[in-house]
Amino acid sequence: MLNVGECVVYGSHGLCRVRDILIPSFLERGKEKEYYQMISAVDTGSVLYVPVDGAEDKVREVISADVAEDLIDEIEETPELELPEGKKAEPAIMSVIKRNMADEMMSLVKSLRKIKAVREAEGKKFAALNEKYLNIAEKLLYTELAFSLETEKDDIKRKVLEELSQLPLETA
Repeated sequence: MLNVGECVVYGSHGLCRVRDILIPSFLERGKEKEYYQMISAVDTGSVLYVPVDGAEDKVREVISADVAEDLIDEIEETPELELPEGKKAEPAIMSVIKRNMADEMMSLVKSLRKIKAVREAEGKKFAALNEKYLNIAEKLLYTELAFSLETEKDDIKRKVLEELSQLPLETA
């Protein structure tokens, strides 16, 4: 069971803090059960209600500072995702975002950032759909990394983009 004040990653909602454990007033009489009331760090102001029963399958611990540092420092070795072209990429991208595992999210960010850089180098536009998913992935990933490293999200983004800018654009 989670404790009040604890921070966890709740699927594609990202980093959340448990504010309370309660029986919400919106439940029907006779169907009362305990819920975690969680405050999202990703979507400021969002309050989520997660049933205590079964929550352990939907939440995971926040990565450690060491793991966060390694994800950034070893970005060159991070595998890129094999994404299909165009709209066919959406299901693959969505499954990574839904799982929201930090290493997979870094792979997704790296892959989408590379696609964006290649498209721009060719004088082409980056697909709006890819831009949308890149923003979501970065928001989720950078929020967790910033929490783990006790720093600001913008500092993490700057550091990741700096690391990515050192990498070659051509594919192996």
